[in-house]
Amino acid sequence: MAFTPMKRLRAMLQIMAQVMAQLLSRALPCALLLFVTASGAGAGQFPPAVSTPSVSGPSAAAPPASGPSVGVPSGPARPVPAQSAPTLTLATTISPPLSEPGQDGMLDLIIKGAFARTGVGVSLLQLPSERGLFMADSGQVDGDGNRISGLQAAYPNLLQVPESNMTYEFTAFALRPDVNVGNWDDLRRYTVAYIIGWKIYDENVRASSTVKVATPENLFALLRAGRVDVALYYRLGGLYYARKLGLPNLRVLAPPLATREMYMYLNSRHADLVPRLAETLRGMKKDGSYERIVAPFMGR
Repeated sequence: MAFTPMKRLRAMLQIMAQVMAQLLSRALPCALLLFVTASGAGAGQFPPAVSTPSVSGPSAAAPPASGPSVGVPSGPARPVPAQSAPTLTLATTISPPLSEPGQDGMLDLIIKGAFARTGVGVSLLQLPSERGLFMADSGQVDGDGNRISGLQAAYPNLLQVPESNMTYEFTAFALRPDVNVGNWDDLRRYTVAYIIGWKIYDENVRASSTVKVATPENLFALLRAGRVDVALYYRLGGLYYARKLGLPNLRVLAPPLATREMYMYLNSRHADLVPRLAETLRGMKKDGSYERIVAPFMGR
C-alpha cells in the first residue's frame, strides 16, 4: 500500500515519539538523583566524598562508643617528662662513720652534696680497697670516693678532683702499754697490721712483720687477740671501732704518722666533671654547708 507524503511524515513522528519516550524513561531517574544529591550537598547534609586510605579496625573518623578518642588525648596537654640526671657510681673502701650502708655517713654526705650541686647523681659502692682502684681505673665504676693525692702515676685513667674531701690523720693504735710509735721508723720493732690497698701504708711501713687484712673489723680483731702489736688506720675510724668492738683500752698513739688531704678521683671519661666538682666542694666549705655535715661526726 502506497503512503502519501503526509502519512509517511506522521509515521516518522510517531516512531520518534516512541524513541524519545523510552530515552526519557531511562534518563529521568538519574537526573532526579543528581539533582537531589546536589541539593543535599548544597544544604550541608552530605559532605563531599574524600578518598581515604584503607585502615584495619574501627574507622579513624568515628570515635569509640565510650571513652575519649584513642588518638586524641582529652583534657590539658601533659608536659613531656625531663630526662633524668645521670648517676655515677664511685667505689669506696671506707667504713663507718665516714660511709654507712644507708649512704648517710660523713663522706657519703659530702660527696652527695657536691654532686647534687653539679646536677649529677651519685651512689657509693663498697669494695675492697685494691679492687676499687682497679675498677675505677678500668672504667668498671666511674671513680673512687676518697684517696690520697698522686695516684695517677699508677692509675693513668684516673683524674684527681683538685679540692680535698677531708683531712685524714693516719694513726697507729695499740693495746699494750709498752708500745710506742711516734714515726714510721718506730714500726720496725713491732708486728703491724693494716688494710689491703692502703697505699700510704704500702709505701711507708717497714715493720718486723706485716699482716694485711680486708676489713677494719679484722684489723682490730687481730689487735684484740694479741696477734699484732700495732694496727694502722685513720684516727676517726679507729675511735669508732673502739666503741663498736668494745675496746675501752685502745690507745691512740700520737702524733699521727701522717696527715694528708683526701681526694675524689674520676675515670678520665668524666674529665669535664672534675673542675665542676672541685668548685662545688670549695663552695660548700665557703658557705658553711661542709662544716654542718662534718661537725656532728667529730664528737662520735
